[in-house]
Amino acid sequence: MNKCNPFVIQGYKGKTYFCDREEETTRLVDYINNQVNVTLFAFRRLGKTGLIRHVFELLKSNKKIVCIYVDILGTNNLTEFINQLATGIYNAFPPNKSLGKKIIETIQSLRPIISFDELSGNPTVTFNSARQEQQANTMGQLFAFLDQQNVNVVFAIDEFQQILTYPEKNIEALLRTQMQQLKKTTFIYCGSNQKMMHEIFNSAKRPFFASCTNLYLDFIPKEKYVLFIGKTFKRYKKTITDDAVDFICEFTMLHTFYTQYFCNRLFTKNIDKININDVKTTALEILKVQEPTFYQYRNLLTVGQWKMLKAIAKHERLYQPNAKDFITTNNLGSPSMVTRGIEALLTKEMVFYDTAVEKPYYEVYNKYLMRWLQTK
Repeated sequence: MNKCNPFVIQGYKGKTYFCDREEETTRLVDYINNQVNVTLFAFRRLGKTGLIRHVFELLKSNKKIVCIYVDILGTNNLTEFINQLATGIYNAFPPNKSLGKKIIETIQSLRPIISFDELSGNPTVTFNSARQEQQANTMGQLFAFLDQQNVNVVFAIDEFQQILTYPEKNIEALLRTQMQQLKKTTFIYCGSNQKMMHEIFNSAKRPFFASCTNLYLDFIPKEKYVLFIGKTFKRYKKTITDDAVDFICEFTMLHTFYTQYFCNRLFTKNIDKININDVKTTALEILKVQEPTFYQYRNLLTVGQWKMLKAIAKHERLYQPNAKDFITTNNLGSPSMVTRGIEALLTKEMVFYDTAVEKPYYEVYNKYLMRWLQTK
């Protein structure tokens, strides 16, 4: 039996360790096979990257499809964006294959600097052009060359909302113009900042409006997670009581990362028969370990913002922030002060606002922070 922790909290380890997402997987594979561009909306740490990796793994057997994943969160301008794309392309094709050799020759003809990552050993492609026209031309040449080959390319660009922070003008229009010309390239755009992603793709005034099919990643249903947790522990000859699993699901509110993290920590305890006391002890340990980080959060907020955050945490899901009872009970001042406080917390991504439901609500992003605040 493999001794690695089966509750994965970073990266993708294979379908055995992947929970559910059957419907989303089917839809995403169908969109790719039919060359439909997709915008993947998901709250942070809900498993969007894992879903993409899972789908790409399923498509590996199809030699006519090449999948390229690029994370642009660390990019600050158009040049760095192009460098990430070029690096992704460069590493996606085996250099010992004919197409791989053609890709490498094409990229090298554009005269980049090619270095090697100290940790992974993978090549990194860097272009240093300062002129936006040359940058656009380089990107256009890369896309055009790929589109002429006998393969369908799937680009997953993660944290796509980062383009809104670039200093160059008309970035959205430039990218839209380049990408809409491609015949054999499909794009999956995803990001964790829901407000910025909706601004890019769902505003009628923006270049990317109506250019993609939207796919919303929701929370995994409780019955699916209960089954997954029980089966995973059982595979390692461990049992867990029903009330213990219920506690985990309630404590983490079925948020993928926090559920996986909780089970990951519980698995390390080497307990063969896990009961409710074991999971309660684990919950306290998790909060204790993260307490210094939570105090740092407090130092980054004003007194009013911290008070607002605590109030939202105690309600778990806040539907009416301007209700008189809510403001009075939590001593939050006036409705205008509440509005400003919530806007600040949204900007800092301490809370999120879920509008993809019948009755929208505010909720603290970090579920462990929420549980900790409830004890204060």
